[in-house]
Amino acid sequence: MTKLILLAAALIFSVSASADRETCLKKLTYEFAVDSRAFKVDTDSIRVIGDEKDYLAQAVSIVRGTLDLHGCDGRSDINFGHGPLGKTKSTCRRLIGGRDYSLSCYVESDLGYFFITRDLQTNAFVVFSRWD
Repeated sequence: MTKLILLAAALIFSVSASADRETCLKKLTYEFAVDSRAFKVDTDSIRVIGDEKDYLAQAVSIVRGTLDLHGCDGRSDINFGHGPLGKTKSTCRRLIGGRDYSLSCYVESDLGYFFITRDLQTNAFVVFSRWD
């Protein structure tokens, strides 16, 4: 009987989590009217974690903050470890050697993938594309 109750609770939780992700995806895509969307985020208005050289951690926290600003929960509505293609792959690279400000990050998630760049001030630019 205990196993049945635990199974039912797990099923309800997974359906709820899936519904939250679906709601978030609707918000990011204007009710599925677009497949991609660009955001400009003032990094002073969100919590950016990661030390000065941990660009990937900063990019992930910028994505989480962007989700929070646009009606999603940046902690529970997204999974950065597993997506529709299996284990996700993310990276940050300088587009031009010796130019730290040319850094661009690519981050995969279960919702879609993100490109993140920053300017020399406090702005981050996030481009989101949902998986087809």
